[in-house]
Amino acid sequence: MALQSGVSLMEGETLVMEIEAEMYDTGSGPLGRIFGIFGKFLAQATGSVARGHIVVTDKRVALSTVQKFCCIFTRSREIMSVLPNSVYKIGWTRAGTIACLCPTYNLWYSTRYGDGKNIRLIGADEATAAKAADAFFKAVSQVNALIRQ
Repeated sequence: MALQSGVSLMEGETLVMEIEAEMYDTGSGPLGRIFGIFGKFLAQATGSVARGHIVVTDKRVALSTVQKFCCIFTRSREIMSVLPNSVYKIGWTRAGTIACLCPTYNLWYSTRYGDGKNIRLIGADEATAAKAADAFFKAVSQVNALIRQ
């Protein structure tokens, strides 16, 4: 079964959630966010689009990214599974985009190797962000338990 993100489910795998995400927020630190805002501005000026999805199943977590040029031509496509034994922290944050108005919710995780993601959840509220972080944590914990057996 193929999903909206392009990720195919494995046999016996059950979808927990699939969330659309914005892929320009490149870090949890202020410098990373500045680069993300600058990258988003350049992309919009050139007609580029970066769309992503977070797919959480009962057996894995996958990130899907599609980048298009001129909003039509697919420039790159990437589907990446997160290794459960590498995840160090998982959580979500709320940030106001215009002072304290227009809140956005970010799902973030960091790995033991220092390469994590801070992904803006499109159209999410606090309950959705919490549910996404919990589902992510549960999927990673279940896979880690299976690996240790």
